[in-house]
Amino acid sequence: MTAKPNGLPTLIILTQREHQRLTNKVKRLQTWALDLDTLQQYRVSWATHLGFVDYLPSLLQAMDQLIYHRRQGLATEADYEEVVFQVGVYKKATGAFIRRFFGSINPYVDRWLKPLPMVRYTFEKHYELHRRLTVAEQGALMRELIEAIPNQDDPYRLRQHPEGRAILDELGILDEARQREAEPMDKARTGKVVDFQAFRNRHR
Repeated sequence: MTAKPNGLPTLIILTQREHQRLTNKVKRLQTWALDLDTLQQYRVSWATHLGFVDYLPSLLQAMDQLIYHRRQGLATEADYEEVVFQVGVYKKATGAFIRRFFGSINPYVDRWLKPLPMVRYTFEKHYELHRRLTVAEQGALMRELIEAIPNQDDPYRLRQHPEGRAILDELGILDEARQREAEPMDKARTGKVVDFQAFRNRHR
């Protein structure tokens, strides 16, 4: 039986893949011309598959604002730029998270911060011996690794309030016990602007 790889190098590889996908999305967003269906697909994919759930609310809020304005024919470059900016914030936060809970990534990457060949080999041997993981599988694995880290901060204090737990429920990581505790909420959130920043401020 193959031993499970060290969580840090696995998370490094998955995070870099995720960042590359986001970079590709940013290039398309900066055309300022994406249709509503594409924006909604991005939003659903991010909510479902991005690994660092606690850092998603502001990104989803920006996308919801863009979708709302795009639906009304009022979207501006500023709306697109806010999404691009929040992608950058998310990526920066994920790097800081890894450094905080795992320390230096230097033993696993080269001078260009690319995973070392042995790190890639170990990952591929364990997870991708016969095929590359899908985006959904990569996201699920990231969330599993991150959720297993003890003593994490909850920057939006989402887990402490019914409204926040409903957000986590939408993102697909709330366990059944917490679902039973959460108050019923409208599930049709896609395209609805939710002020996550105000939510965080209210519950500080």
